[in-house]
Parts: sequence; C-alpha cells; structure tokens
Amino acid sequence: MKDGKKPTASQREPVKTFEGHEEDIASIATFPDGKRIATGSVDKTIRIWRVEDGREMRKWVMKNHVTAIAILRDGMQVVSAVGGFETFSEADWDKTVYWQLWVHDTGTGRVVAGPLDGHTNLVIALDISPDGSIVASGSFDRTVILWDTTTWQRNGDPLKCEAHVSDVRFSPTGQLGVASTDKHIQIWDLERRERLAQFNGHTDFSGNWNTSLAWTRDGGRLLSAGDQHDPVVRSWDTSTWTQAGHPWTGHGDGINDIILNPAGTLLASASGDNTVRLWQYGTGIEVSRYEHSDTVGRVAFSVDGCFLFSANDDGKILRWGIPEDILAAAHDALASQPRTKAGPPRRKQKNMKYLDVCGFRTTSCMSLRHL
Repeated sequence: MKDGKKPTASQREPVKTFEGHEEDIASIATFPDGKRIATGSVDKTIRIWRVEDGREMRKWVMKNHVTAIAILRDGMQVVSAVGGFETFSEADWDKTVYWQLWVHDTGTGRVVAGPLDGHTNLVIALDISPDGSIVASGSFDRTVILWDTTTWQRNGDPLKCEAHVSDVRFSPTGQLGVASTDKHIQIWDLERRERLAQFNGHTDFSGNWNTSLAWTRDGGRLLSAGDQHDPVVRSWDTSTWTQAGHPWTGHGDGINDIILNPAGTLLASASGDNTVRLWQYGTGIEVSRYEHSDTVGRVAFSVDGCFLFSANDDGKILRWGIPEDILAAAHDALASQPRTKAGPPRRKQKNMKYLDVCGFRTTSCMSLRHL
C-alpha cells in the first residue's frame, strides 16, 4: 500500500452462528464462566446460549420488547429493560411510554425483582458498577436511575441529563459515562449527585451525536463513537476532557457500539456499514474486519478475549475468532505506550462513584423502526 500500512485482514465466515431470535437483537451479555451468553430482542424474548455449540439453553418470553440486558451476581441474575411503542419515530421520544426493569434468576427463570418502575420512555442502556452494588439505567426520558442491587430500590433521585440517554458506562474507578443525543457527554459524582464534567464530544463535529462509550482499564481515557456524520472513534483525556490524538477512521456509516477487550488492548466497533472492526488500542490502527450481511448493532468479547460476538439486524448472533498474532501485537503495542494519568480532577473522598452519559444509537442492532 502507498502509505506503508498492511491491508486490514478481513473475515467473512464466522466460527458459529446462533439462530432462534425472530427479530432484531438489542443486547448481548457474556457470563463470567465464559461458557454462556445472553441476548435480548425486540421479539420479546431473553435467551441464554451455550458458547461451545450455539445451542439455545433457556428462553423467557416477556410481555414487550427487550431493549437492554446485563448480567450480575456472578452470572446468577439477568437484568432486562422491557417496554415498547406501537410505532417508533422521533415524535415518540417525548411521549410517556412506561419502560420497566426485570430481574430473573438465570438457573430457574424465577422473577427476583420487578417490575421496577420509574422510566417513562425507551431504555437501551444498562451498566453495573464495579462492585456490583448498583445498576444504572439510561432512558430517552432524559434521566439515569440508579438501582440498589440488594433491595432493588432506587438509590437516590434520578440523574437529570437534559437529553435522551443512549449509553451509560461505569469506569473501573466507579465513574459513569452518559451520552446524550446531539448534546454532550457528562461525568457524574454519584455520591453527591453532582455533574463533574460536561463536554460536547462528537457534537463539535458538524453537530453529530455521541453514540457509545468505553473506558480504558486505568480510567485514563474515555473512548466515544459517533453517528453517520462522524463515524469515528475519539479518545478523551480524563484529566482534562480534551481529545487525545487523532480520531480512528475507517467506518463508512454510524458506529452503534464500541467495547474494549478484557485485556484493554483491542477495541471492537459495530457499524451500520455492515462491519465489525477491530482496532489496536495502543495505536488506533484497524487490524481486522468482520464482514456482515446487514447493519451490526451490538458487539461483545468473550471472557478470555479470544472471540467476538456480533448481532445483525437479521436476528442472528455470530461468533468470530481473533487471530493469535493480532492479540500478541496488540499487547506489545499497548505495552510500548506511556501510561496515562487516570480520572478527572476531583475532591478526595472514600468510595466515590461516578457516571458518564452518552447519546442515542442511531442504528442500533435493536432497529428502532421495529419498535
């Protein structure tokens, strides 16, 4: 190649295809044992799959669309967000439509808690605090609710984010990131209910939306993804909240989901351009590409970091292998980078928890046109 870069390796044949969902998959979550994954779909089901052979192990039928799921209690419980519209358009974003959270025992299917009421519009964002004590749910009703995972009561008043919330992500130190449509990314101190930082993110680039977030393992960087008008990954220094380095370019349509592997050496991005792309975190270089037949809305790493799981708009989950040389090169690239200083300036306080808020996923694998 003219620029001296090696061509990106491209894969078109997954290791395994998981079939059973009848509509778009809204969420993928991996179990800590590495042997199972869970998926939630707008076909009103939650399903648990065996990773080894793709067999469906369990299915729960819900009363409405399942738009987000998360695994907690060492894999013993599944939290889900359930609700729905008869039709979905931008006009629906400000209607009162109740969304509820449910908690199921993964072994028996028994309802542990729920319905948990509080949100009055679409919920597509769930995350669990590092110590497992709080679940955060982000909604198009412009709030984030924090739930105590022991009592399943609300932990204080909702965070008022002033825009539709599409992603919530706790940092390794307890910070939570929230992205909100065409507005901004926010950082919250959850103990004080205080917004510590707010910046525009992708909104600074032709008014584009922030769509997804991922924290680095040391908390020194927050990575964000943009919509179809700015389909890049940007890195933000968490001590100054300014952009660090150049954007990671390559996608031809909006990025719907980003996630770092367990080692923190590779980032996967799922896009409306029908690809999942794999990037070295240490360099921002694209190292592998996974071709799909349709929009890809969700992506997840296996627990050991050796595989990817992706969800198409066709209701299928695909399992992909990551070549060993790519894993080794990514480790070496990160090891050669200078260490980053973690976290925004803040008061000294024990057990502080933070939240960061990010924007609407424009083309989620939970295709909004089907809600």
